[in-house]
Amino acid sequence: MTAIPTRHMTLEEFLALPEGPPHYEFEEGELIPLPSPTLDHQDILLALAMALKQFVDARQLGRVFMEVDVYLPDGRVLIPDLGFLSAERFSLINPVDRKIHGTPDLVVEITSEDPTRDRIHKFSVYFNNGVPWYWIIDSATLAVEEYRATPEGYLRVSSVGPGAAFQPRLFPGFAVNLAERLEVAAPETEAEPPQD
Repeated sequence: MTAIPTRHMTLEEFLALPEGPPHYEFEEGELIPLPSPTLDHQDILLALAMALKQFVDARQLGRVFMEVDVYLPDGRVLIPDLGFLSAERFSLINPVDRKIHGTPDLVVEITSEDPTRDRIHKFSVYFNNGVPWYWIIDSATLAVEEYRATPEGYLRVSSVGPGAAFQPRLFPGFAVNLAERLEVAAPETEAEPPQD
């Protein structure tokens, strides 16, 4: 395994690092290690990604992506859980590394054990880099919040609690109930053998 330097580094040095794992985000010259996701986190991510991809693909709106490096205009490199790039912004997909270099239309973060990075830090970073839409999903409750960028900051334009269908303003006609999609059916009991 290659040792990762802990000193302050340039974006060029970051780009020269080997592909993970482990995976890192890059902010102001510092490597931010990404913790390995939990099963619950990935279940939420897959449920939302599959529903959104089906909706977007059927309407040829653009491209849904999961856990892809996003090179933001201010030099940060973040890896949102989920994102959307409209067809008009496909030029942001770098033809060499196939990563996103610029501002996607939407980023989605699913909270971890410490939600402050998603709710405070990334909230500010995404807004300051011009991301128009930001969704936050509470991994514990499945509550979803949708924010739209305004000149004053992000404005929450929709939200749903646990068990309700999320109908985002960004995608009229789209609805997803994460609690229903994640419900695990009880295992069927084995039939009793016939009695003689």
